[in-house]
Amino acid sequence: MSVLRTKGIGKIYHSKGNMSYRALEDIDLNIEAGEFVGVMGPSGSGKTTLLNLLATIDRPTSGELEINGIQPGKLSDKKLALFRRRELGFVFQDFNLLDTMTIKENIILPLVLEGVAPRVIEEKLKPLAIMLNIHQILDKRTYEVSGGQKQRAAIARAIIHQPALVLADELTGNLDSKAAKDVMDALKDMNERLGATVLMVTHDPFSASYCKRIVFIKDGKLFSEIRRGTNRQAFFQQILDSLSVLGGNFDDVPFARA
Repeated sequence: MSVLRTKGIGKIYHSKGNMSYRALEDIDLNIEAGEFVGVMGPSGSGKTTLLNLLATIDRPTSGELEINGIQPGKLSDKKLALFRRRELGFVFQDFNLLDTMTIKENIILPLVLEGVAPRVIEEKLKPLAIMLNIHQILDKRTYEVSGGQKQRAAIARAIIHQPALVLADELTGNLDSKAAKDVMDALKDMNERLGATVLMVTHDPFSASYCKRIVFIKDGKLFSEIRRGTNRQAFFQQILDSLSVLGGNFDDVPFARA
């Protein structure tokens, strides 16, 4: 079953003086339930624009977008906000956790907003926190835990309401190599053990090597696609080879913001 389907979506931005900039053109993308897909491309390639369209933060200029059988572009603003809250989960580079809340309160926020009973919330939270190895920090504030723990808490928040699609944006960008590995292991667990469907934008080949499939974008268009076999190390090398063919600057990476 397709969780995400785009057909010919494009995005043109207009500026003063009647100038226009085509950020994306004719993107066809299909993501099945339970897939873990990465999106890579040089700075300015259109990755952030694509993520903003899929997150329903922005609307495409052309083409069709369907998530879990629904076309967000046809929803009213009120229904769109509800759709985003229920069907999508988000993980960002800067965590987007609320400092005024404990780690537990941050994680369960999507369920609280939906009016889920406290008993049910506890039933959902406990196994998830244990799986992500953050059960021992649930009562701490965000400033009392490490970056890696914050990001694993953000993953828990993104998935606790069982959204149709989890969107991750440069989620290891602020982490050291060990914390990045822990976070990617956690995301992989969520994908494999809970069947979460994940789309991740990244410029980091190491993080990308956890994906099952990677889509490369260049100059606003789909450039190529590779799939992982059983050997992650071989896939990592394949990613490096693909990036060298792609060219462009991978150091200066723009980030999406919700």
